[in-house]
Amino acid sequence: MSAVKVIRALLAVHAPVLALVPAARIVAGTVPQGMPLPAICLAEISRVELPTVSRGQRTVQVTARVQVTVHASTYPDQKAVLQAARLGAGAHTGTVAGVAVRSVMRDVVGPDMTDDEAGVYQQSRDFKVVFVEAN
Repeated sequence: MSAVKVIRALLAVHAPVLALVPAARIVAGTVPQGMPLPAICLAEISRVELPTVSRGQRTVQVTARVQVTVHASTYPDQKAVLQAARLGAGAHTGTVAGVAVRSVMRDVVGPDMTDDEAGVYQQSRDFKVVFVEAN
């Protein structure tokens, strides 16, 4: 959950994202039914814990991949929000939402998806989050 917490915290203060999506519509898990669009949902899709030789240290380094999925009512809105969710240039480091972050870097972008019945356009972008947590 820490990786999702980190990405949510970064997106919720990123001006280009906030210009398009209120922070209340950036949610962990799935976008609740009836939530106005555009909205963003976050999910941890993989996680690797780097064990120490002694396995006795109090902390462990974790590399997690977080999928940021944009939901919008039009294709142009989908693309605009996905572009804004890039989080700018470089790697983000330091303490984010109380988590010791080694780096947050962009990863792959998923395919365009459309739910024609619901009129929802979706696309995802992944981030690799390297952080330290209690062992």
